[in-house]
Amino acid sequence: MAFVTLLVALLGCAHVAGPSLKAFTTNTFADERGFAGIPNLANVLSNLAFLAVGLLGLRTLSGLRTVALAWKVFYAGLVLTCAGSAFYHLAPSDASILWDRLGMTVSFTGLAVALFEQCTGVRIGALGLGAALAGSAASVIWWRVSGDLVPYAWVQATPLAFAALAILARWVPGRMRRALEASCLFYLLAKLAEMRDFEIYRVTHHLMSGHTLKHLLAAASAGAILLVHLRQRRELALQRGASC
Repeated sequence: MAFVTLLVALLGCAHVAGPSLKAFTTNTFADERGFAGIPNLANVLSNLAFLAVGLLGLRTLSGLRTVALAWKVFYAGLVLTCAGSAFYHLAPSDASILWDRLGMTVSFTGLAVALFEQCTGVRIGALGLGAALAGSAASVIWWRVSGDLVPYAWVQATPLAFAALAILARWVPGRMRRALEASCLFYLLAKLAEMRDFEIYRVTHHLMSGHTLKHLLAAASAGAILLVHLRQRRELALQRGASC
C-alpha cells in the first residue's frame, strides 16, 4: 500500500511541476569539442561507464541463480543507455534524445520493480515486468508526440523514491540499504552536475563539463548497487568452494 500511495503522490508532484520540467531539456552542452571526426567527444565516450557497469552486472548475475529478473533488466538498461546516449550526443536533437530516454527507462523500470519485489516479497513476474517496461517506454513516446514530460518524469522519479522508502523503512538488508544510500547520493549529484553543465566546465578550466560528470556520477550510482551483487557472487563462490 505504501508503494501505491507513493506512486500516486509522485504523479501528483510531476503534474504540478510539469510546466517547469521543459527547462531541464536542452540540446546545447558546454563541451562540444570533437576529435578524430567524433563530435562532442567527452559526452559520447563518458557513456562507456554505463556499458562497463551494465556488462559487469549482467556477468555477475549470471552466477547468481536466484536473482530477480528485474535486476537483469536494470543492468541491461545500462547497456542500452550507453548506446542511446552515445547516439544522442553524436548529434543532439529532440529526435535523437528519444533513444537516450528509452534506454534509461529500461534501467529505471528494472530498478523500481526490483526494489518493489525485494521490499514486499511480491513477484510480479515476467508479464508484469514487461507491462511496466511498455508503460515506461510509452511515457517517452508520449513526450515525443505531445511535448509533455510529466509521465517520463514520473518514471524517472519512481526508483529514486522507492529507494528512499526502502532506506527509511529499513525494508532491505543493511548491505543493500547502504548501497542504495550511496546510489541515491551519486544520482542526486549527477542531476546537480547536469544542471551546472557550463559552470563546471568553466570552473575546471574546460577539463570536464557538468554533463560529462553527470554520466560518470550516474554510472557510479548504478555501480554502488553492483558492488552488492559482486559481493553476493563472491560469497556464493566461497560457499561452493568450502562444500567441495
